[in-house]
Amino acid sequence: MIVLDTTRNVMERARHVSIDDKAIGRWARETPTKDWMSSDRTLLRELPGDKSQIANLVLLISALNFCFWSDRPIEIQWRGETYRGFVAMLASLILAAKHDLRWADPEYWCGVPEAELRQILSGGGDLLLLDDRVRIVRETGMALIERFDGRFTNAIDSVNYRAWPLAVLLMTNFEGFRDVSSYRNTAVYFLKRAQICALDLHCAWSARDFGRLESLDELSAFADYRIPQALRHLGLISLTDVLAARIDAREEIARDSEEEIELRAASIQAVDRMSKELGRANRPAQPWQVDCWLWEISHADDVRVEHHRTRTTYY
Repeated sequence: MIVLDTTRNVMERARHVSIDDKAIGRWARETPTKDWMSSDRTLLRELPGDKSQIANLVLLISALNFCFWSDRPIEIQWRGETYRGFVAMLASLILAAKHDLRWADPEYWCGVPEAELRQILSGGGDLLLLDDRVRIVRETGMALIERFDGRFTNAIDSVNYRAWPLAVLLMTNFEGFRDVSSYRNTAVYFLKRAQICALDLHCAWSARDFGRLESLDELSAFADYRIPQALRHLGLISLTDVLAARIDAREEIARDSEEEIELRAASIQAVDRMSKELGRANRPAQPWQVDCWLWEISHADDVRVEHHRTRTTYY
């Protein structure tokens, strides 16, 4: 699997981040049985529309699932709950689609007034890279129209409802999903949003009895800025003193720097090893399930280490 293979190569040469296999073994033996699913995915059941419209909405949401770490994160109140960051944007797009199902139509993505799009995405608070988000909405809509007749279900049909091939299709057909870096002149594949799109589609469809995707076990962790934070909090990865100090000082880490690539590669490799160790302990959990749990605990009050900050459209 190209994500695991290329990130393994990174970690074999890494200078800034390391994985503690002994700590992972202890964690797998000692951690109690968990509910691995992160709570934000329960909102996906609220998506309106038929099977095809929900697929298009999941594609739109996944295309925009990046960079929510501003000092004044976006937030939204809905049904007595306050949502922040990505979940706030998800809730806002759900409400917009419930009000106007044209949000499931890529023709609308290409033509919706920019001011309306910006308001739907950011609401109150600061959402980073807004210009890029507008561009990506337009690009994604155009690619969906030109290559799949405006229906994401056509893309899903073409890969026989398999999760990993769908992630590869997204990488090759949609510029915004081409999450590939270069580490010492060697390509490294992460595909964070492409893989998470496949999982979110599975969750959204399953919640409405519209079917499911196969081969979720082929997905890796979704390398973002929250997973290495949680791994560091648990003592499962270690950073050099210099990198740790930069992150804890909230200094931005450059996209495609060695440090940034190693943080993401370590996330994927560590989660894969955690999944394997849980299997040996007779408590199997797939990498995507471990990832969901790590993302959830990264927001806990007892997490004192900072997450890294990188301005990027890929996570």
